[in-house]
Amino acid sequence: MIMVRNYQRKTQRPAADRNLRVVFTDRDRIDAEKVAEVLIRVALRHADTSTPAGRAGTSLRHLLNADR
Repeated sequence: MIMVRNYQRKTQRPAADRNLRVVFTDRDRIDAEKVAEVLIRVALRHADTSTPAGRAGTSLRHLLNADR
């Protein structure tokens, strides 16, 4: 089971080295579900690479595919 969707982009994707704009919103609590979703997506996209995120993604993929 692979949770990351593969698709063909229909529009031109901006370059990876583009300037990013980040907006900070001060909150009393973080949205833990949203943070977890982003971390899981990053890890799964980089699975099977030699980066720390890739190693985490590979481990996560093995956990999700484990026979129970």
